[in-house]
Amino acid sequence: MRKLLQSQRQLRQKRLLAIKKGTVALLDIGTSKVMCLVVSITESNQINSFSIGKSQSGVTFRVIGASTTKSRGIRNGEIYEMREAESAIRTVIQRAQKMAGCLIENVFLTFSSGTQKSNLISSSIDFTQREVTGLDIGHALSKLNIANDDLKTEIIHALPVNFSVDDKHGYMDPRGISGSKVAVDVNIVSIQSDIIKNMVTCLNKCDLSLAGIALAPYVSGQSSLLEDEMELGVVCIDLGAANSSMSIFFRKNLIFSESIRIGGNHITGDIMQAFQISFLAAERLKVLHGGLMPTNSDDRETIELPETGADFYTDRRTITKSELLGVIRPRVEEIFDSLRNILDMSDFEFLPGQKIVLTGGGSKLANILDFTSMFLGKPTRVAVPMRIQGLPASAHGPEAAAVIGLALNLAQPQDEIWDFKAPFEHEGDELIRRTWRWVKSNW
Repeated sequence: MRKLLQSQRQLRQKRLLAIKKGTVALLDIGTSKVMCLVVSITESNQINSFSIGKSQSGVTFRVIGASTTKSRGIRNGEIYEMREAESAIRTVIQRAQKMAGCLIENVFLTFSSGTQKSNLISSSIDFTQREVTGLDIGHALSKLNIANDDLKTEIIHALPVNFSVDDKHGYMDPRGISGSKVAVDVNIVSIQSDIIKNMVTCLNKCDLSLAGIALAPYVSGQSSLLEDEMELGVVCIDLGAANSSMSIFFRKNLIFSESIRIGGNHITGDIMQAFQISFLAAERLKVLHGGLMPTNSDDRETIELPETGADFYTDRRTITKSELLGVIRPRVEEIFDSLRNILDMSDFEFLPGQKIVLTGGGSKLANILDFTSMFLGKPTRVAVPMRIQGLPASAHGPEAAAVIGLALNLAQPQDEIWDFKAPFEHEGDELIRRTWRWVKSNW
């Protein structure tokens, strides 16, 4: 537990130092694309400001550089070819630097991993009847039983979702509340440690320093969900190229998150194999003509398939739209069937809100809204991420939800629960105070 406290605070210090420099890069590493936003940070108390740390000073973000390139050397949110991934990151960073007119040193990273796991753990302490203090909260947090000794997983987020005082639940900050028992519930989100190590190694090869990290399902929800939705309970489904992730928010906190290794590239691969065309041609076919809900005209509507190296006049092939939908729909049903199984295990049914929000590049598939509402049986909408000052129109789409959410998350401490000092951190302070009292009394 002590190691986790120290690592979280070290990352917090890196974040604050990077923010003080005034310019940082936000990097979204995905299977289909690598996206970078260069953000200029200035102190302000205006309407678009966010508080950072304990200083409560306002900072305003403005995008001064943006770039996107095709992803290389990355599959399922993991680096498989270091040189290719390094080349893609260098390309997108250099383009963003040129547009921003500055040199980038610090990077905030987000990505989606099919190995992420979400676990809710709890702890509590008892004391004599009095007002709850920050030290009491730190004591309760230090007693969390975090099983992370195998070194195979790395904790990315440790988020408090509920505090209880004398078995009364729902407190987000119990300091000042009278009681004799404090309990805390924390959502631990972790992934395989090798994935993080490879990401950090790749950034170091690009002469970049990692200043912060957040998983895409978490920050995508922050940029895509409305405040009322996050308060009552909502599911954010991020449909990516290789992974599809689900994050559940309640009382404005992330209470559950999990991913599956099926995404938009699997749909494209099915089209490629079914009609024997290239991957790029299959992707274009999916974007321009793909859909999920059949209509009466689908059997009559024909689509011309591209042919590589064939005679222009004699070897043209056509398919009907119903044939294309017949290839796309089974794979989408498989994705949502897996997500529904995860949703059933998450106890989402007990939350007041029951809305589904779609984001990510896969949410742009035609008729995905009607299909999701029918398949999951819940009200659904497709999210448009929040606007950021200076953000190019080309970057304001569902596929950019993660990097936009990373910008919104930038000013907030990594995990605010680590602001509270644990009892063992006060031992040295107490020794100094006792020594000083002895010196005063004897001299």
